[in-house]
Amino acid sequence: MIKRNFLLFAFCCGAMCANATAQYMTVEQKNGEKISFLLKENPIITYSEGDLVVNGDATTTYAISGVKNYHFTEDDETKVKDGLSNQSPIISLDDKTISIINAPANAKLSLVNIKGVVVATTNTDSEGAGTITFPEGKGVYVLSIGNHYFKIIRK
Repeated sequence: MIKRNFLLFAFCCGAMCANATAQYMTVEQKNGEKISFLLKENPIITYSEGDLVVNGDATTTYAISGVKNYHFTEDDETKVKDGLSNQSPIISLDDKTISIINAPANAKLSLVNIKGVVVATTNTDSEGAGTITFPEGKGVYVLSIGNHYFKIIRK
């Protein structure tokens, strides 16, 4: 029954894309979160083990029980600018330091060299900003900011 409904949904998606002005498919969850997908990028929508999966990505997998509805719109309802500003640290480098802003407050910052040795560590302040000083010399490093990881090559 669910698979038949899903196939009907997929057919409707194709029909809507063919002759409507809708530009986005939006998945609205029961918690109020809305995620929009650009139709011209041809999102692939599947149903797997009780989940609605868009583009086969774990970050775009939604439990059917948590989905309030999905619909087509002309506008992006995601509010991406607000969402990204709360989630993505911004990193800037100069010759001697790595500066981080927009990280979680009091997050641990660690700089690890290619051999796995921690060469610098600190925490962000209450506003999510922090600075780490590079060690002397060239090298490949991994910067961890909470649960985000970045590879840095110093030439």
